[in-house]
Amino acid sequence: MLKPRVLTDVLAQVTTEGVDSCFLFRSDGTLIAHYCLTSSGTDPRVGSAIASNIWALYHKNGRGSLDEDRLQMMMLECDEGKIVMKLINNLILCICAKQSVEMGMLGKKCDALVEYLEEPLKKVGNL
Repeated sequence: MLKPRVLTDVLAQVTTEGVDSCFLFRSDGTLIAHYCLTSSGTDPRVGSAIASNIWALYHKNGRGSLDEDRLQMMMLECDEGKIVMKLINNLILCICAKQSVEMGMLGKKCDALVEYLEEPLKKVGNL
């Protein structure tokens, strides 16, 4: 069984060197686990809902215009930071970082976390 506290601790491991937060959520936006370095007044469920909507829009449009079956990873550069999202089984991992973090490093952190979580999340099945 996957323990929520352990999952949060695993997500916390990538929040170093400019990485502010890490979220794991369903494609419908339901938050499974998260870790944030700073406590903000924003509910993390709001962030996961917004990120899932962005993912769904790109996934839908990518299928039609890019002739791709399934979106695997998304890297966004925003005014106040960078975001990387990647699919793990039926869940989406989202990592948010400061503008100073290199996109390649953020992608590598995301890949490493996906590789680490992929097998345990397969055993759990549909969350």
